[in-house]
Amino acid sequence: MPQKILVVDDELGMREGCRRILSAEGYIVETAEDGRAALERFQADPTFDVVISDLKMPRMGGMELIEKLHAIDEDVLLLVITAYAAIDTAVEATKRGAYGYIPKPFTPDEMLLHVRNGLEKRALHLEARQLRLEREQQLLEVAFERSKSTTILNCMTDGVLVVNRQGQVVLRNQALARLLPEVLPLPIPVETLEIPELPELVLEVIESKEALIASKEIQIGDCTYMVNAAPVRESGSEALGAVAVLRDITALKKLEVAKSMFISMVAHELKSPLATIESSLNLILSGAAGDDPARNQHLIQRSLTRAAALRTLIGDLLNLTAIETGNFVLKRTKVDVSQITRSLVDSLTEKATEKGITLSLDCQAESCEILADTNAITSVISNLIDNAIKYTPTGGQVTVTLQCNGTYAKVSVKDTGIGMAPEELARVFDEFYRVKNQQTATIAGTGLGLTLVRRLVEMHQGRIDAESTPGVGSTFKVKLPTVASTQNA
Repeated sequence: MPQKILVVDDELGMREGCRRILSAEGYIVETAEDGRAALERFQADPTFDVVISDLKMPRMGGMELIEKLHAIDEDVLLLVITAYAAIDTAVEATKRGAYGYIPKPFTPDEMLLHVRNGLEKRALHLEARQLRLEREQQLLEVAFERSKSTTILNCMTDGVLVVNRQGQVVLRNQALARLLPEVLPLPIPVETLEIPELPELVLEVIESKEALIASKEIQIGDCTYMVNAAPVRESGSEALGAVAVLRDITALKKLEVAKSMFISMVAHELKSPLATIESSLNLILSGAAGDDPARNQHLIQRSLTRAAALRTLIGDLLNLTAIETGNFVLKRTKVDVSQITRSLVDSLTEKATEKGITLSLDCQAESCEILADTNAITSVISNLIDNAIKYTPTGGQVTVTLQCNGTYAKVSVKDTGIGMAPEELARVFDEFYRVKNQQTATIAGTGLGLTLVRRLVEMHQGRIDAESTPGVGSTFKVKLPTVASTQNA
């Protein structure tokens, strides 16, 4: 019989989108516009297997809805939909009984994966209860006599282990086994797993007189896991053991760090140009700049330059966000990369000359067509040349070379700048990463330009490499497939 799912969200588009995705997979789907409507629907028909709910809604929010639905049916599977900015609230929801959360924006496959995994866990829970009602008194017997439960467990992506009242691991799935340096035959003491803090957490749950569900973040190697442990007990009896589920939240923790870096970086990069613009305009408006037209023009020009830098920063952020969320659209046509390169070198020559840098072009092909988005490729080459000028001291040279062999168009930007150490070069394409030393302290930047360059090159099935030597200079090489190689592929 198809499972029934209730989708709760105050946005019609989100409700209908989820309904179509789930209905296409054979689920029976109903919707509600807020928490109160969902509660009334559930009270009238408590046969829903899954409830997918937004957190922030009018009349009744998702957190309150979770508590009320659990009071009616403790076995209903609850999933929350949340934006990345509300991850902390979503984690709190899981501690209160939600199975998990689906961060926005999500793809249909991501939603279906969460629903399937949740239903698998629910099926396991219901089957375990049925087994207990039949005759099983020891979790060790369940582990060895019920291969069906093991099959379900091994299909789960979260690590799962079952510990009996003696503190022995009597059941584990394959996802958990992959976390262990050595897989020993069961049963084994839980301490043998060498997972920090896990034995104390499990034993605390087993010894508790209450229906305690304990949650804790633990570190296993380079990964962070959220561990949820709960006792397994017969009605009115002491705990027979405990079940612990380990979910990998490393990506979410990295997201928190990236979010903090993002806020700090953007705040810093916005503060400096805004202060310059404000200072220049105040000098003109107050009359402190005097009546010298040349001085006033200089102040206005400086403000415009800073405003342009802000516009570039905002553009990079918007483009990178669009790429990450899959909303960046490439309009690929036949583009002459040699023409774009010549035009960019001409337009940036004045900037190089003002800094006392020689900018030259070695174009080894009169024409070289690639299938690309003109704006994207212009941004790639412009970023590389502008960076080379920015990090090359007065008296240096920047050489742009274009080669075309019929298969690839190769654009190289070589400078005689400050260069990078190997550990700096390894991170040069990371988001928000900037080389920090005395030579770069006065150079403005966000650490997003090269990240955006790499993403755009990869979206064109190309490749970018970098070479660098401290005090000697750097070379960035971009290879893009030509029209001929694309047509022959």
